[in-house]
Amino acid sequence: MPVWCIQDLGRQPVDPKHHGWLFAGNCYLVLYTYQKMGHVQYILYLWQGSTGYDGKGQPASATRLFHVQGTDSFNTRTMEVPTRASALNSSDIFLLVTARLCYLWFGKGCSGDQREMARTVATVISKKNKETVLEGQEPPHFWEALGGRAPYSSKKSLPEDVSSFQPRLFECSSPVGQLVLTEVVFFSQDDLDKYDIMLLDTWQEIFLWLGEAASEQKKDAVAWGREYLKTHPAGRSQATPIVLVKQGHEPPTFTGWFFTWDPYKWANKQSYEKVMKGSLGAASAISEIIAGSQDSSENGLELGPKGSSSSTSTCTSCARPMINGGLPREQLMHQAAEDLPEGVDPAQKEFYLSDADFRDIFGKSKEEFYSMAKWKQQQEKKQLGFF
Repeated sequence: MPVWCIQDLGRQPVDPKHHGWLFAGNCYLVLYTYQKMGHVQYILYLWQGSTGYDGKGQPASATRLFHVQGTDSFNTRTMEVPTRASALNSSDIFLLVTARLCYLWFGKGCSGDQREMARTVATVISKKNKETVLEGQEPPHFWEALGGRAPYSSKKSLPEDVSSFQPRLFECSSPVGQLVLTEVVFFSQDDLDKYDIMLLDTWQEIFLWLGEAASEQKKDAVAWGREYLKTHPAGRSQATPIVLVKQGHEPPTFTGWFFTWDPYKWANKQSYEKVMKGSLGAASAISEIIAGSQDSSENGLELGPKGSSSSTSTCTSCARPMINGGLPREQLMHQAAEDLPEGVDPAQKEFYLSDADFRDIFGKSKEEFYSMAKWKQQQEKKQLGFF
């Protein structure tokens, strides 16, 4: 995986043995390559370091505090935090870099593996002399560098145990200029709607999935991700990576959060008729509704002149006429399963409407409706009396 450091408006390759060592004064490009359906795909990450100046444009202080998390070379990460005592945590390790030396502060709850990794990190962070400080045995100079003593957390920090965090999927919208998130519980690939932008929160990263038909909102996606982090009740780090993912080009780092993933789902699109007929069964009443017109002499219904085509037919399981191959809406809306006409699938009541009635009630065609994510279909069916 190639990594470049941006220097003097040019790219300088980074030695592989230094991959993962990112310095705050630099910017880096990281090229991630993966295979999908026999084709090579790429993700280009841009990592932007701080400028070495504070928010007012003044040179940053020589005293800096770093939070070290991890137990081996694969899961360890170090993040700079505000230089004050309240940023400490008893479960972790912190590096306090001053003009004179570097303190390695070991919280009471840290493990031996954490300490070993912190010693390795300290050699990268600072070339100054190192001094180990145990929680509860801090020298006066340590607290002076932090601006004095202050209460701090003794509980395990949330981001460290990522395995206990359950990923969450949200549909993003902005109907009145403000971000509105609708959570999708027990989510699957079927919940990704091509008309939407979906936010997947895995704690370590924020993924924004861009549906192919959501072109008008794509420009707002990154801003929505930032707003989500800013307003999160857990006080999320604003440095959490935000990754844009296009429909049909999902990398393994995204698809791995789904229980199952079909890479051919959007490559082999089927019409909603095929999908619905397959789910209802070949011998279901829907075939009777579509092709079940009867002779007028059998039921006394006037279907039009002999030899002419007519859009009216009759359901073989009931004595009511159907318009354009559909059942009357009053037989389907707000009806319990036992009150439905014989042969109607209670889970798909809306499909037995005529095309005209369907568009009048749902405001869209059947094809548009069945191309939506299943959770959105269920939501509309509940609102309109077809659930």
